[in-house]
Amino acid sequence: MSCPTCLTNHTMINCELLSQNVALMQLLHIRKIDIVQNTQCKICNSLPSITSCTHCTRLACVNCLESHRQEVIQEVTREIGDLEKQSENIKLGLGDSTDNFRYHCDETFQAANKRVDEMQKYLKVINERLCQKIQEFHDRRQTDLAQSVNRLHTEIQTIDKFVDDTRHLLRDVNVQTELLLRVKQQCLEPRKRLLVLAKDLIEFTPTIQFNPSTFQIGDELAGSLVLDRPLNAPNSVATAAGDGKLASIVSTRTGKMEIIGQEGSGKLEFKGPAGLTVNGDGHLVIVEVENNRLQILTCNFNHVRTIIGFREPRDVVFSRDKRYLITDNHKLIILDENFRKVDVIGSNKSGRTRNTFNRPTGITIDEQDEVIICDTHNDRLVIFSKDYKWNRDFTTGPESSPRYVCSYNDTLYVTCAGTGCIITLTKQGEVLQMIPDSSLDLRIDAPRTIRCVRDLLFVVSSHAKSIFVFTIDGEYRGELRHEMFNRPVGILFVDDSLYVTDTEKHSIFHFSGILQ
Repeated sequence: MSCPTCLTNHTMINCELLSQNVALMQLLHIRKIDIVQNTQCKICNSLPSITSCTHCTRLACVNCLESHRQEVIQEVTREIGDLEKQSENIKLGLGDSTDNFRYHCDETFQAANKRVDEMQKYLKVINERLCQKIQEFHDRRQTDLAQSVNRLHTEIQTIDKFVDDTRHLLRDVNVQTELLLRVKQQCLEPRKRLLVLAKDLIEFTPTIQFNPSTFQIGDELAGSLVLDRPLNAPNSVATAAGDGKLASIVSTRTGKMEIIGQEGSGKLEFKGPAGLTVNGDGHLVIVEVENNRLQILTCNFNHVRTIIGFREPRDVVFSRDKRYLITDNHKLIILDENFRKVDVIGSNKSGRTRNTFNRPTGITIDEQDEVIICDTHNDRLVIFSKDYKWNRDFTTGPESSPRYVCSYNDTLYVTCAGTGCIITLTKQGEVLQMIPDSSLDLRIDAPRTIRCVRDLLFVVSSHAKSIFVFTIDGEYRGELRHEMFNRPVGILFVDDSLYVTDTEKHSIFHFSGILQ
């Protein structure tokens, strides 16, 4: 048989073995020709349809099929154009990434150098101030020292003359024994005088000592590099600064900071400093938990005295009748102004009954001279009258673990470690408010000492290494931070200065001029 198309001859045994007409089969498969007599195009309604359109699935004629095909071509063209633009943008970004990173590195390098220059200038100022203070000390004491030396020289010359006269008398062979006995008796007075002169020499000789503070120069002070999130990221976390109202009250730029002390048990050394107060002489009284003592310093950090004999003191307050009240172990210790023991309430064993405690911590005195104590492990506040008699107690809630308390306008503000917040109560134990409000999504992590200054609440967040600031109505105003805080616990405002005890750094931070 010969093919009618190509005229090729084929020898066939069976008609089923005939070759297929590939072109015709493909046309039938692709087009799915289904010519239906008297069926119009569902798009133009004028020409007869030949198949269904793959674009809109309706019966269509040749012209409508081609029109829809052009629409598909345009859509694909637009998609290809968008892909091409995105690809070009990524190529530009990849090309500039190295230059941009280098630019940010240079910028960071300049900022680091600027910080180092500022530190060098600050160190130079500190050196000049120290030298000036030493010179002023020398100038003040030089005149007194010269007068003391002249007086001592005069008395020494008198004694030396007595010794020379006595030696001359001994060389006289005719001297009588009675005279020698009188001279022997007269020697007792110069000997006594020499002892007095030696003591005066020590007392009148001025001494000066430099006590270095724990001043570290490292990444912690100079700043740190942060590369764990994209530069200029919109969601990068920043330190809360509050609003302009806080800035008008607190100003760290106008003051200065110094760190006093280091770990130890000597003078101006600390172990676990916690609560602190100021006494009638204007001296700082600092509780040291791990040293089991009180250390008294002047506000200029000169050591006054050390009081020992405690088991685990936590907080201290100085009353108007000149009494020191110290929470220690499971008791309240009352000392007079000379640190002599007046009374002890409680014992070394815990309890929940009247006049017993279970790990009391914070203590304060309100406007009516009532004493309020945080009985921490009993989850309650205990109130004593101004003559230190048990008055009443009330709970702060299960597992609230009250730590420190302050009083303002007959309202108690209590930091509770168990709930991570401040509870405000009346003097009768009625709960008024929780600070911060739950809508703020804010938690005070390990709250400790709380103080009320100028209608603001300052509360230490020990784990956050920060001091949160709220209004007395609970409005959040911001935080006070310092890069060298480790575990702040106690705070105290004296005039325009802020003192912060740090239990892990075993030091005291002093910020002067912080309150405008």
